[in-house]
Amino acid sequence: CISYIDDDTVRQVRELGGVQGISVSHPHFYGSIIEWSHAFDGAPVYIPAADKEWVVRPDDAVQYYEGTLEIWPGPSTALRTGLTLVQCGGHFEGSAVLHWESGADGQGALLTGDTISVAQDRRYVTFMRSYPNYIPLPQAAVRAIVSAVEPYSFERIYGGWTEVTEGAKEAVRASAERYIRWITG
Repeated sequence: CISYIDDDTVRQVRELGGVQGISVSHPHFYGSIIEWSHAFDGAPVYIPAADKEWVVRPDDAVQYYEGTLEIWPGPSTALRTGLTLVQCGGHFEGSAVLHWESGADGQGALLTGDTISVAQDRRYVTFMRSYPNYIPLPQAAVRAIVSAVEPYSFERIYGGWTEVTEGAKEAVRASAERYIRWITG
C-alpha cells in the first residue's frame, strides 16, 4: 500500500476489481494500510500477531493471525484461488509471505516482499535481519523460513523488486544452504 492514496487511485483500483483484503510482508509497510482499508469498504487487514506492537493505528479492520491463514481457500476465481498467508519470521518476528496456489499457471507462486528477498542473480534469494545495516539472520531463523514455506508448491517468487521466474522452491532451498554455509564458516 503506497502511502499516498487519492480518489483517482481508488477509482483505478476499483476498475481493476477493488481490494478484498490487505496484508503486507512486515511493519515497514504498515504506514497507510488503514487508509486503504477505509477506501475499500473496510477491507480486512491481516497482520501477524507477532508484529502487533508495530501497529500504531488500531482499527476494527485489523485481524491478527498466527502461523498461517487461508484467506481464500477454494476456487472462486482464477486470481482468488488458494491464497494463504504464511508467517515465516526472520526479518521481523511476524514477517510473512503470500502463497498463491494457482499462480505461475497453476504451479504456485510466493509473494515475498523482502522476507525472502530475490538476489540480483535471480536464480537465488537471500535472508536478512536488517538490510540497511547488513545484519544477517542466524542459521536457525533461515531454517525456520525454509520450513515455513516447504509445505507449499511454488515455481515462481515475486519479491519486492524482482522475481525468480522458474525453479523458485529449489532456489529457496539451495540459497538457504549456501547462506548457512557462509555464515557458519
